[in-house]
Amino acid sequence: MLIGILPAYKSAGAASSAKISHPVLNRMSILSNARVLKSSHSIHIAGPNISKRAAVNLNHDPNVIGNYKPKPAALDSVTKLLRLQLYLDQYNYDEIVIGFNSGAKTTYDFNEDSKYLPGINAAEGLASYSSDGVPLSINLVPLPKQNPEVIKLDVEAQNSESFTFKRTQLDQIPQIYNIWLKDNYKKDSVNLRIDSDYTFNVNKSDSATFGSNRFSVIISQEPAATFKLLDFNAAKASNGAQISWDTKNEESYTIFSVERSSDGGSIFETLDSLKSTGAGDYNYTDNNPPAASDEYRLKITDLNGAVSFSNAVTLIYGNVANTISGNISIYPNPTSNIINLAINQSGNTSSTNTLTTQSTGSFPSLAASAANTNAMYNIKIVSTSGSVIKAATSSTATWQGNIASLLPGTYIITVTNNTDKKLVGRSTFVKL
Repeated sequence: MLIGILPAYKSAGAASSAKISHPVLNRMSILSNARVLKSSHSIHIAGPNISKRAAVNLNHDPNVIGNYKPKPAALDSVTKLLRLQLYLDQYNYDEIVIGFNSGAKTTYDFNEDSKYLPGINAAEGLASYSSDGVPLSINLVPLPKQNPEVIKLDVEAQNSESFTFKRTQLDQIPQIYNIWLKDNYKKDSVNLRIDSDYTFNVNKSDSATFGSNRFSVIISQEPAATFKLLDFNAAKASNGAQISWDTKNEESYTIFSVERSSDGGSIFETLDSLKSTGAGDYNYTDNNPPAASDEYRLKITDLNGAVSFSNAVTLIYGNVANTISGNISIYPNPTSNIINLAINQSGNTSSTNTLTTQSTGSFPSLAASAANTNAMYNIKIVSTSGSVIKAATSSTATWQGNIASLLPGTYIITVTNNTDKKLVGRSTFVKL
């Protein structure tokens, strides 16, 4: 059996026995209504009403078995289909399939696509083009990222006639995508999600009314339908830390990763990842939160591969609240311009150096700090929503920063030791 493509087979006596099939598509059962033609090396159909010949993939590559050549990179298991029919009358019509598969390429590939072969004396002809200009009956492409995917169509006709594009199939493609049929000649376009038919005229004396420059299918993302994180929370529960978040437009293509940091936000580890289901609300339980000041956040990877993060929420486990705040001194507090930070080295290293307290308003001597010059500290000023407002480093146990540009409010300051990545201290201050 040789499996080929019959975009639109028209014969008065045999039309009901003709089917469409394709090695890759048939293998994935996505053309369940496809029909199979039996043949040796070519297809010849006799009959007075024949206006189209089947387009058959013939390949003499020794690696090809039948007409299927194993594909190095496998397609995704799900392909969404758009079928377009160029309709003249019940005996004269042509059809193409555009399949959307994340593993496909836009260029022609024997294992993905099927070339279009024009019919003999056909009243009409319809093909779509790969990005490298090959006319196809079946054209597999990936759904586009930020830039729209434009698929040119070729419309041919023997005579000046009125034709109709019929959208005969459109699978459940994510709502973020707009799918348009564009008519460059009439400066018009129709939304194929809404309109299934589009009628137009071909004038053989005007080459702009047919050919490969009049029509195209355009698939683009709708900004209003992009993913939105509505809320992210973390709370203590009897069985651990309960993480929850609410979303909009995540559908089934967004990846969520729950992350945790126990060192003041310097390093976040991934606890678990899951693919969205379109449910709109999700939760995760951290059954073993460390006895520390634990920060939780959500990493979001959208269908374009773009990564974003939620705000960070802190849960404190164990008797660490007083310890981490006592390891650093912030002064003056409240403040409007300058903030001073002093790190209590005796609280986090073996050093016996003791820093002056907030009331003195002075820094320890350089000689006292020099004993710990190898310890590089990472300092972060974070808003109460979890956004990092300012980041700095210090090779000594003191630091001074200008916060005049910050909006009035409460801020969190964290200090981590860059050598061992451990949290040194965490406290808050008020910006006037």
